[in-house]
Amino acid sequence: MSNLTYDITTRIIAIIHISSDEVFNQILDILNEYQISPRNESMGAINDNHIQYFTGSKKTEGLSPKTLANYKLYLSIFMNYLHKPVADISTNDIRRYIAYLSEERHLKETSIQTNINILRSFFSWLTVEEIIIKNPMLRIKSLKIDKKNSRQALTQEELERLRNVCQNYREKALVEFFYSSGCRLSEAIGIDVNDIDFQERSILVRGKGGKQRVIYFSVRAKLMITEYLKQRTGNSEALFSGNKAPYSRLQARPIQVCIQHLGIRAGLSRRLHPHLLRHTFATNALNAGMEISVIQRILGHENIGTTQIYAHMNQNRVYHEYNKIAI
Repeated sequence: MSNLTYDITTRIIAIIHISSDEVFNQILDILNEYQISPRNESMGAINDNHIQYFTGSKKTEGLSPKTLANYKLYLSIFMNYLHKPVADISTNDIRRYIAYLSEERHLKETSIQTNINILRSFFSWLTVEEIIIKNPMLRIKSLKIDKKNSRQALTQEELERLRNVCQNYREKALVEFFYSSGCRLSEAIGIDVNDIDFQERSILVRGKGGKQRVIYFSVRAKLMITEYLKQRTGNSEALFSGNKAPYSRLQARPIQVCIQHLGIRAGLSRRLHPHLLRHTFATNALNAGMEISVIQRILGHENIGTTQIYAHMNQNRVYHEYNKIAI
């Protein structure tokens, strides 16, 4: 018999004013059928163990190291903000935190929604693991984000303006490669020059979950990449590298900043990023008549529903396709 079970039994007897051994043993038999632990032990404050076990479970689901790192970061910020036992966190606490992200940290709606998604997954896991009894995220709704405008592909005019403001071959290679290949930023970072088959204009890349697939790039991208590799200094094995010694592989942030500055230079009304170029590729490929199942394979989507979200048909194509079968 544990000290905790004995203490509970004694307290119950004290309440009902009966101290016979028979009653004591009957209560003890009942309590021994349950696993009892102190409240502060099983439902303590959010700590690194909670986050570690949660991300560990997500790792088994095939999430990438980058995604797991983001989960840890966002949950650590949440942990430092609230300082409360997980069992005591209420829906209002979550709402207060969301307001903090918006009003004090001035995050964009998409970033706030990412936080909501992570918290929803985290508290769902806490509930399933019986670390908490009530899930405070059940009444938290997703933000109503204008997905149509946020995912709107670049127009042909915007693309030409972007090409015209490129000042060197690295910038030209970045734009043409992302636009013509539909490659993810995380995939592009890992590409080496030796990975490229210039004759077939193809590259074997490692995508999400470590899955490999072949991507292709345009003749224009080939010309820009070839000229960029001829002119750049250093002997980096990476496709995209820094301009100064030690000419190391470009990571995500420098590529994002470079492309964002190109968008500003081109006078675009929205922020330009590699993913928008990937989305533009998908949209233009669909509007040019490419089968959506082919686009799905090129983009590396497991679910074709994801491809359909990224690709928008223009109205002229809808009208043209309808007239093919209209009687």
